[in-house]
Amino acid sequence: MATRGIDTHAHLFLEAFEQDIEAVTHRAQAVCEAVLLPNLDAHTLPALRALIQRFPGFYHGMLGLHPTHVREDFLEQLAELRSALNQGRWIAIGEVGLDAYHDASTLPRQREALSIQVAWARETGLPLSIHFRAALDDTLEVLMPFRGEVTGVFHCFTGSREEAFRILNAGFVVGLGGVVTFKNASALHDAVRHLPAGSFVLETDSPYLAPHPYRGRRNESSYLPLIAQAVAMLRGVPVELIWEETNATAQQIFPLKK
Repeated sequence: MATRGIDTHAHLFLEAFEQDIEAVTHRAQAVCEAVLLPNLDAHTLPALRALIQRFPGFYHGMLGLHPTHVREDFLEQLAELRSALNQGRWIAIGEVGLDAYHDASTLPRQREALSIQVAWARETGLPLSIHFRAALDDTLEVLMPFRGEVTGVFHCFTGSREEAFRILNAGFVVGLGGVVTFKNASALHDAVRHLPAGSFVLETDSPYLAPHPYRGRRNESSYLPLIAQAVAMLRGVPVELIWEETNATAQQIFPLKK
């Protein structure tokens, strides 16, 4: 059985890791088969590409415009990203979605940006990495016209069993991260116990949302085993089975093999 996992969502190309990325990568390689890097906007693309080139075969890049980065120039940013989509190898359109938590006033253009990028996923056959903070209903509404034509991960899932099954019924899986290790996440714990095998993947969302006992500190991909262990305990199975199942699900969704 597998003893390492796939971190399906980590931003290790950000400034938080500039000073020690070699050590961060070395620790990640000890517990991860691969780490998937979701982009934020056109400005973060060079750093993301540089990290992939530095550690080929271990890091895999996504391309997209994050909803909190959808500003007045979003159409120009999308044009630049669309051009980059034809250059190099990408394993997903992401991180894309809707965010009503930080600034709900931008939701109209967030919705437009998301719809454009979901169309890219349909066109290319790539999966989506979806951000949906305080916006599950709106996100599912934007995706509805593409139902059956696109798939991917609703990343950083922290909701209820009912919300999880709405996502699964839309043709997506959920990404489980550090919040699953928090004692007060009772609704999430209930959802994890009832998720069918093959309906979830693991992620860290580094440098954010570090699992217990590192909560509040910088997160990194080497903490993925803490998340796997928490999921295994909730489901009453060996952690090796969680590695096996989530790796298989990640490999089914993302084109990791050249």
